[in-house]
This record gives sequence, structure tokens and C-alpha cells, in this order.
Amino acid sequence: MKTIELSEARRLVAEGDKMSPADRKRLQQQRLQELVAYARTHSPYLSRLYADVPADFTLTDLPIVQKQDMLEHFDDYVTDRSIHIEDVLVYIDRPVDDKSLFLGQYTALKTSGSTGRPLPMVRDDYHNKIHGQLMAQRLMGGIPPEILSLKHNRSASVIHLANGASSYGAFLRTKAAFPEVADNLIGLSCLDHVGHLVEQLNAFRPAMLTGYPSMLVPLAVEQMKGHLHIDVKLVCTSAEMLTDKDYQVLRDAFRCPVVNNYCMTEGGEVAMTRGSSRLHVNEDWVIVEPVGQDMKPLGPNDQWSAGLLITDLSNYVQPVIRYDVSDVVRIYPSPVDTCNLPCIEIRGRKLDNYTICGQTFGIVGLVTEAEVWPGLVKYQFVQTDDETLQVRGLCAADAEPSQVLGGLSSHLKDFLARHGCTDAKVTWSAEPFIPNKRGGKIPIFVKMQK
Repeated sequence: MKTIELSEARRLVAEGDKMSPADRKRLQQQRLQELVAYARTHSPYLSRLYADVPADFTLTDLPIVQKQDMLEHFDDYVTDRSIHIEDVLVYIDRPVDDKSLFLGQYTALKTSGSTGRPLPMVRDDYHNKIHGQLMAQRLMGGIPPEILSLKHNRSASVIHLANGASSYGAFLRTKAAFPEVADNLIGLSCLDHVGHLVEQLNAFRPAMLTGYPSMLVPLAVEQMKGHLHIDVKLVCTSAEMLTDKDYQVLRDAFRCPVVNNYCMTEGGEVAMTRGSSRLHVNEDWVIVEPVGQDMKPLGPNDQWSAGLLITDLSNYVQPVIRYDVSDVVRIYPSPVDTCNLPCIEIRGRKLDNYTICGQTFGIVGLVTEAEVWPGLVKYQFVQTDDETLQVRGLCAADAEPSQVLGGLSSHLKDFLARHGCTDAKVTWSAEPFIPNKRGGKIPIFVKMQK
């Protein structure tokens, strides 16, 4: 296992933040060389995969790794021969008050499973301390410590309250680890209706609010309407994209700092906000490669990708190297008035197609229209049958839903008719969004099962 002293992790993260982009790229390559050398020596699977990779390789010489590769070859993939997938899964599902480390030295968690079979991830001391310092220094560095104190402030998390969900597991273990402040923590289900969430939050009165943007933005609208009345000092979002519009809604409603962390179970803390809505890539520890449909890197430009590859330079026990992720992103240089870490914008998961009245369209077209529709804050499209598309949405506090949603549905019906779908029906509904039952998140497009 690769370990590191906390003081050293603190120093490395601080130094990386101050480096020039060129120096960080050189450090990135050095860390990649060290990680791959370790993986070749200790992982039977990666040793075979990298058999033909030259000693003086560059990043693109390394093969792409899929989630299924890790799942099917898990015991040979990890670099510690005492780790077995069955034991990891048992550890992950242990009682929440069990504070032990896996095999006495690792932590472990699993993906939500919202896009298929959950993947267990083992993390070593090196990864945990480095990524912990990325959170402490870069994400929360400008937040006054007293706001983060659970002893003096209550915190509410709107998350997926299901066994196996990583956010829920972290929430339960925090409560178990700090029993003296457990009453200052509350977990609320993102599957609950907004009205009930408002009632619970008004009764609990948290100073910190965390959760998915798809749930926090509706609560922000309720705050602006006057139904929710909580004095929040910090809003933390993660796990979903937070658009500039969402960020501004949260700021306007709660009038406090809003931080956003683009993280994933496999790659850790990929990018985070640094005092604005922009996400800055932690490129000294995580390599992000936007790729096209052919899985080839797009190069130094700011065009939208078809997906991305993630390399976590800090996890030596279960290496994540050029790991395929379906998020659609674009990377652009940091503005000169902020830190010099590059920025990343996330459009969301790779959007598929939908077929209506025998014609196939890209879901991205619906998203493009909805993103700029006046008065629409959040949206979801539900295909109820072969000829019918339903628009669900959350409207601004001063907007009339029938006008906003009705106007968009009429606009989309005209669009479909112009493209040969004259029998297509587009309706709107004030019903709540339909969540993904496995992950608790809100998908943009839902096709109802017959």
C-alpha cells in the first residue's frame, strides 16, 4: 500500500496549486510514469494489458479501460493480492458503526449503479489524504472554519437514502463517527416530494445544505417563493452538473457561498469551484481527456466531447488509468483573474437518441431548447408512448407554469411536425420529476416502460 503523511499531502497539494501550467504538466507525466510502473509490477491484469507499451510511453500509448474490465477481472486488476471482490462487497455493506478499515489499511465504496452493475472501488491511504487535501484547500479553502463546524451548525443532506449509495453511506458513517453532534445532521430523501422536504427543512433549520443540484434548485425556488425560510450559510452540491443558471438561482435564493465538486467514485475529486461557478480541474492529480466518438483525444480546444477518460494519479491499489466515463464535457483555459488550473464544463451524461412517430432525434436537441427557454429552471422529458412526449419542469418563482411549460411543449410539437412527425403529441405536466430509482438522480430523458 502507498502511504503518505498528512503534512506531506498538505504540502504537495499547496505546491501544485501555485505551479505554472507547464510545471504541472511535467509533474503530471512524472506521476503517471510512477503509477504505471507500479501497476505493471503489482497488477496481473494491467501487466498483461501494458505488455506492449514502450518504456518511454506517453498517455495515449496506454489502452483505454472500461468499467466492465475492472468488474470482470477485479481480483487480478487490484495491486494487492489479498483483495477479493467478494470481501470488498461484504466490507462495503458492513454496519455503519463499524469504523474499521478494509484489511486494516484501505477504505472502499461502490458506484451508485445508476448506469449498470455497481463497481466497488478500493482506495489507499495515499489517495484518501491527497483528495482530502484537495477538498480542504481548494474547495473549502475560502470558507470560514466556524461554518463547517457541526458542533455549532446543523447540516441537511438531500441525498439518495438507500443502502449501497455512496452519499448515504458517507452520511451514516459521519453520524456514527461523531455521535456527540449526530443530532445536528439530517438526511432527507431526494425521492421525497418538494413540499415535504420544505416542511422538514423549516423544522430542522440547517446552516449547511448539501445534495444534488436537481433537488437543491427546486428548494431554492421554494425559498424565493417564501415557502422555505432557512438561514443557510453554505450550499454544497455534487454528483450532477451545476449549470451557471443553477448556480445563480442558489446564490440568489440563499445569499451564501455555493461550492460545487465534480467528483466520481472511480476518480475522486476531478474538479471543483474556486469562488465562482467555474469548475477548475485538479490536473496535478487527475488527468481529464475529452474524447470524440472515435475515443481519440480532442486535443487542446474547447469543443464539446462525446465522452472522457479519467486518470487518477493517486490511487495505487486500484489504478484508474484512462478510464472511460460517459460524461459530455469541454475544457477551456482559466480566466486570467483566477487560479491557473484549467476549467471544465459538464453538459451531463452522454445523451442518446429517442424515436417518436418512427423518426429518430437526438436528445441533445431537446436540451438545447430547454436550456434557453424563458422561465424554465429545471426540466425533464418523458416519452409515454410511441407518439407522445411529455415535458415536466420547475419554473422560476415569478413564472406561470402553464405559460412556460405550455409554451415549450407547443414549440416542440411544431418542431416535430416540421420534421415529418405530424401525429406527434407534446404535452406538459406539473407532476414531480421521475428519479432514477437506483441512483436517486434526475435523468433528463425517461422512456416509460409499456
